[in-house]
Amino acid sequence: MVLWFGSWMIPPTFSRIGATPIAFVVAAFAFWIATTNLFVNPSYTATGSYYAAFLFGGYLLARRARAIRTSVYSGAVAFGLAISAWALWQQAAHGEARAHGLFITPATLGSTINLILAPGLVLVAFGVRRLDLAAALVALCTALAASESRGAWVALAAAGVVTFVFMLRAQTRLERTALLRVAGILAAGWSIAWLLRLAGDLTGMPQLFIGDEATQSFRSRLELYGLAIASIQRSNWLLGTGYQAFYYFLEAGRGAVPSYSTSTTDFVHNDYLQALLELGVPGLTGLLLLVVMPLTHAWRVARDLPRPEKAVLIAAIAAIASMAVHGLVDFPFYIPLCVLIYGAVLGFADDCDPQARFEHAPRLPTGLRSDVVRRAVIAGAGALSFWILALPVAAEAASLYGQRQLRTADAQSAAFWLEASRRLDPRDWRYHWYAGQFWSAQAATRSDPNAASLADRAFAAGYAANPREVRNLYERIVLHRRLRTLLALPADAETMRAWANHAVELAPTDPVVQAERERVFKQFPPLEISK
Repeated sequence: MVLWFGSWMIPPTFSRIGATPIAFVVAAFAFWIATTNLFVNPSYTATGSYYAAFLFGGYLLARRARAIRTSVYSGAVAFGLAISAWALWQQAAHGEARAHGLFITPATLGSTINLILAPGLVLVAFGVRRLDLAAALVALCTALAASESRGAWVALAAAGVVTFVFMLRAQTRLERTALLRVAGILAAGWSIAWLLRLAGDLTGMPQLFIGDEATQSFRSRLELYGLAIASIQRSNWLLGTGYQAFYYFLEAGRGAVPSYSTSTTDFVHNDYLQALLELGVPGLTGLLLLVVMPLTHAWRVARDLPRPEKAVLIAAIAAIASMAVHGLVDFPFYIPLCVLIYGAVLGFADDCDPQARFEHAPRLPTGLRSDVVRRAVIAGAGALSFWILALPVAAEAASLYGQRQLRTADAQSAAFWLEASRRLDPRDWRYHWYAGQFWSAQAATRSDPNAASLADRAFAAGYAANPREVRNLYERIVLHRRLRTLLALPADAETMRAWANHAVELAPTDPVVQAERERVFKQFPPLEISK
């Protein structure tokens, strides 16, 4: 919402912003993510709506920020320096094998840095001579090298090739001194990273593309790809399986992915495969268009633009190319920060087209100014977006406060807020699970039938909200096995065995779930049918 309101506080320069094909695709892709997640996804996640908002919000902000493009990029560089410093300090002070900063994985750090680094290198290649920019780019290169993300390295190299091709297309003169400065920045960053690593643990240069770690990573990705392809063949090709549903396919199909027998991931490590699986053919089409359309648009207009606009356009294309290539082996399109920056570079690239702006708004045939209709549509979309995005925030706040009250032994207040959270966002299975655990503990402690009934209802609602998630079903099985005397209608033996079998189907390698199934079958053995 800050992006939305902030974009409208920036007055558009020169002329009114017009609708473009890229704008339509950005809006349609964001709409598809949000609507399929809200109305189709069996494993609804609140993050789907926010990722759509990050993409569209970043695009909208950049489209209106023509007058402050330098400030926007300077802010991005400052942020890049902060996360780079954090990552390098983390590696030096705590002996991290690979720098990752505030991100869970080094690959995410590398993808984020590329979105800031690649445009900066393009600006240097266009002849920008600023010592502060060069120093910042060296620091970004150092963090990129320290991340040891092979996917990020390949993505940056691919962005360089794409940049070179587009500079030739734009008939841009390449000065040898500018190219030497780019090479010097890259060499300096890589050398500093190597020296820091050498000084830290004396292990020598960062890992290269060959070696046991790289081979294992490659095999692991092939296993994930195989599981995703098999899941796609069984899924709905139009609507997909639901945003961020791959986690559940991995949980149920770990036998096909031996490398993840003791760990987990939410990502296929190929965003295009994951988009086809989770968002169907329309989702994959939208993602591909968000990659291809800026390139074709730039190829069409680059030659006719003035040199400063060429620099902005090709800098944006470099960022787009880096993320598009990295998405083949990792998951940058599923990282909110990367999605936000990608939306912004789409906006900057689109804004370089003179046809993206028009001087006067057309009039409707009825004589009603289009401004009135446009503002009404914007107001309606803003109100709907606010409602969709505000409810998960309210539910999360209520849940956190309820858990805090529980830690202070205020059970009555905890009950109120935990129940409020699951009513605010009933599609999110987590809030039912939290409330169910609370009531289950109350029932066990006080032998309270009412608490047991409330726990049973909460777990049943949580499983109905997300039938792919095992935790609500598991807790309900435990409740009906341990506290069945407190329940008015405890599940019969056949139902208990069916629940236990289904829980193992959802999480076949979870030892806790397997142990509970054994306890259920021991307590409710199947009847032997005599011949």
